[in-house]
Amino acid sequence: MKNNIFLWLAIVVVVVTGWLLVPNIFWEYAFFLRIPLLLGVLLLALPAIAEFILPAMLKNLFVLRGIWQMAFTILGATVAGMSVIFVTAIVIDNAPTRFAVPSLITSSPSWYYGLAIALTLPIVLAITDLSEEEIGKKRWLGLFIGVVFGAIFLLAFKWIRNVLATWEILNNLLVKVFSFLLKNSPAGYINSDGNLTQAHVNAFAFFLALVVGYWIVFVLYPPGTRGKKGEAAALLYVMLLVSIATLFLGGLTFYFDRFRVSVLFFWLLLSFGMYWLFKVDHFFHLKQDSLKQKNKQPELQDFKTIIDRRLQKLEEYLKTNKQEELTEEQKRTLVIVCASGGGIQAAGWTTQVLTGLQDEELLGTSFPKAISFISSVSGGSVGSMYYLDRFDSQGYPPNTELNQIFNSATADSLDAVGWGLAYPDLWRIIALPILPSALTPQISDRGIALETDWQQEMQVSNQPKTLATWRDPILDGNLPIPVFNATLVENGFRLLISPMTFGESIKQKYFDFNSLYPDDNINLVTAARLSATFPYVSPICRGNKDLKTKPNYHVADGGYFDNSGFVTTVEWLNNLLNPKDSRDPLNIKRVLLLQINPFPPASSTTQGKKNRGWLMTILGPLLTLFKVRDPILNARNLTEVELLQQRWQTEKTLEEISDRQKIDIQYFQIFFPSEKEAPEFYNEQGEYRPPLSWKLTKKEKEAIQHGWNAIKNQDQIQKIKILWRDKWNM
Repeated sequence: MKNNIFLWLAIVVVVVTGWLLVPNIFWEYAFFLRIPLLLGVLLLALPAIAEFILPAMLKNLFVLRGIWQMAFTILGATVAGMSVIFVTAIVIDNAPTRFAVPSLITSSPSWYYGLAIALTLPIVLAITDLSEEEIGKKRWLGLFIGVVFGAIFLLAFKWIRNVLATWEILNNLLVKVFSFLLKNSPAGYINSDGNLTQAHVNAFAFFLALVVGYWIVFVLYPPGTRGKKGEAAALLYVMLLVSIATLFLGGLTFYFDRFRVSVLFFWLLLSFGMYWLFKVDHFFHLKQDSLKQKNKQPELQDFKTIIDRRLQKLEEYLKTNKQEELTEEQKRTLVIVCASGGGIQAAGWTTQVLTGLQDEELLGTSFPKAISFISSVSGGSVGSMYYLDRFDSQGYPPNTELNQIFNSATADSLDAVGWGLAYPDLWRIIALPILPSALTPQISDRGIALETDWQQEMQVSNQPKTLATWRDPILDGNLPIPVFNATLVENGFRLLISPMTFGESIKQKYFDFNSLYPDDNINLVTAARLSATFPYVSPICRGNKDLKTKPNYHVADGGYFDNSGFVTTVEWLNNLLNPKDSRDPLNIKRVLLLQINPFPPASSTTQGKKNRGWLMTILGPLLTLFKVRDPILNARNLTEVELLQQRWQTEKTLEEISDRQKIDIQYFQIFFPSEKEAPEFYNEQGEYRPPLSWKLTKKEKEAIQHGWNAIKNQDQIQKIKILWRDKWNM
């Protein structure tokens, strides 16, 4: 304790002494340079933050797929570094005139390029290192091309600057424009000769070159070009955002600091005013539903008849394959799947488990034929969408499509999100809300950009399927009933998005999409995106129509309410099994409940870490909320299963309900393998840290596939196999 007191005193002495010894001019310039300093530190620290602090969210930004992505991203990093340097030069050169402070140093264009390269270097090194598994030795070619592109850009900037300096008419025009705009305070902009200062000429020339590059990327690489000419990397869009933020905010602070005006406050006020004035919001696209106009709505609520058709198709399939009459043990087996959320990791694991169980060495094609209901959340919804997209008229996905299902679910989509952030979403936040409607009417934000990318991986990429597209296959018994679970922001209730109609919740347990939007339909990729509105990656949004009879809720990720999809499953199953009259067509014998979890089970032996007092003081409450989610869901789901089994497997309870026979309900959780089952996927701290964003590396995709291989011969999967093939004789 005594040593700690002396250490504290030593730190206080060092800080106070440093404050007193550092000249006041240093702190004054640190304030005027706050924007380029902060963004410059961001450029230097971003690789370390991505790799060591927020790897699940940011690390894969630095994993690029080809030499051209690498080259253009290096160019973008060079531009970002130059932006920081030019704003710094403006402040250092002109602060004495504008703010009446002593001169700090005399800047020279010769050091611009050296400092810009220094700011760019950590990002270039991180790209070169982390992209090795994707690009291999070709990354050195990408590095060379990127350096060449950076040199060409700097030469182009230098040429534009020389034109501005020698073109007297243009120079005079710029002086008049700046003089008019700054007539109340031109100090620091116009020098004693009546011309723009050299630093402002440099920055203006650089701004023109940046605008040209920004527009070229906008035109050449909108979402939906993956199959044609590839996509620009998400990291390139981050670099563009850093460049624009530096010039935009740096320019504003240089002007308004003279008047002691808070740029941040007035910018937020202006942005809020524009949002309010133009009624700016994020929307998902609703379209007219022709199926509902054909008076098919009653059929969409008749779950018992639809499940009966699905089970009949299964019985016909089994009878044909076995070429004999079915025994009682083979009849009426219902499979229900719950796919938990967890970003692209969940999408990949969901498809890997479902396609893996279809292997003839495990459950065979009778397994997908028996699936009648899939309740999914977030990333699990994306995986379920791609899985069901490949179902054919036989009622299951052909074996030839299984690899493509996994590839589609794990395809990169982070680049499309980056485009949405750098263009339509940026225009909104800098108070230009009209531009997205004028320039990007079809892709109005990053959420629609994400949908556009997902659509490319559908079986038919150029003709988007809708919820209505799936209704006929469901009504015919050829497709399981899917539910994409989402959350309504205004009241916190679940939103069930499905081709089927669940009706109004009598006890207000949920809201149903078809009841909220009785005349409308949405694309399947939209339904999955609403369920997978991962915080800040895709925006919370509402329908693009003004509803007269019902509120137009904002829709968020389904994981806010229930990240497992199990609540919807239990409610639906209880309603399905509960007979309403003697004509009830169902006579279900068995129910197999599968819960697909994309992460390892929570360990009860995890030890607390020492020396985390500061972290726990600041982030402890949020960290606790995050950590308790999976154990709470697991404990609740196990309790729900016990109640289900007690209700439908206990003789006394069944007598109170009906005269039907007992139903054998079996529940299995399929987790990503634990450290004991697959230690190669875990780091030295015993942690498995997959990405949560919409991008996987080759190794991370292989980890999902190898993870399945690691558990498919383990006890849990083998128990399912024995139950399916031997006990239930399927």
